[in-house]
Amino acid sequence: MLSTKSAFSRFDENLNLDIKDRLSAQNRHVKITDRLTALGLAASTFLQGSFARKTMLKPLKDVDMVIVMHTDLEADLRSPGGPVHAMSLIQEAVSELFPTAEFDVDDKPAHALQVTFTDLGFTFDLVPALADPDPDSEIVHIADRENDTWEWSNTRTLNRVISARNQATGGRFVHQVRMLKSYKKDHPVLDDTCGLLWEAFAHDAVTAQVEDARALADTLAYAAQAVLGQVYDPTGVDDLTVDWTGIERSSYAALLSAAARRAAEARRLEQDGDHPAAIEIWHALIGGPFPQAEAQSAADALRALAAGSITSAGRAVSSRRAQQPARPARSWRTR
Repeated sequence: MLSTKSAFSRFDENLNLDIKDRLSAQNRHVKITDRLTALGLAASTFLQGSFARKTMLKPLKDVDMVIVMHTDLEADLRSPGGPVHAMSLIQEAVSELFPTAEFDVDDKPAHALQVTFTDLGFTFDLVPALADPDPDSEIVHIADRENDTWEWSNTRTLNRVISARNQATGGRFVHQVRMLKSYKKDHPVLDDTCGLLWEAFAHDAVTAQVEDARALADTLAYAAQAVLGQVYDPTGVDDLTVDWTGIERSSYAALLSAAARRAAEARRLEQDGDHPAAIEIWHALIGGPFPQAEAQSAADALRALAAGSITSAGRAVSSRRAQQPARPARSWRTR
């Protein structure tokens, strides 16, 4: 029989990126960096986005790579047409190294040069950037080819903040964020919310090392209230809810409140030692990637009904701390 903790371990394993994809992405990042620095185009590069922060769900679809252009090019790149010119320089260098690569085969992101490599099952978004004048600053200014400008970005700060929280939680934080993203992915009402929002929820709710079940329960309870107000990204700069309507906030709050109640119920059952019942609720709440509980026999159900309660998933348990009490009923009489 699975314990709740081991069920969460299996859930975590089910969400991991394919190791071959992860290593391929890291190796491709190194090769592109080496090429651009050797040509004097890049001063440095770094990864951003959920892949860099290790909060991405499988399958790997895209990798965001920021390319800090060499200072010798800055005067030219700050001139009109500079963002497009930066992308052209990068495209020329990358295409020489990977002749079969295709550029911007789908949409044309304003901030990135999208590259499809024939040997990879995911794309790279190459984002030109200029360093901030302050040498001690984490800020970069990323290209915007639609508006022909360079936009302020604190993406390096975000990477640092998430990494620090992950260290403070014994390395569990990024795993728990992936679990929350899996939960929201299984609910159409929430699926349109951005992934960074769920990192923000967890960052506010989980500040120390706790078991996965508690982290999810605490975050869902926090999120149910937080969606009614402003929710800032983990750096505290951007309000991620600024475009939400009142109807959307109410819908999110209602769904998350119900989820928080079920998560709290699962936690009570786990504390009472009824792991199959707790696992069954978590599976119903999160969906397919979470393991299923072993089936309950009719004899076990009848014994539990005698003095226990009924869970929100419809399982009879001996614990009295499920959502519904097991009320005695009058026996049927036959004539």
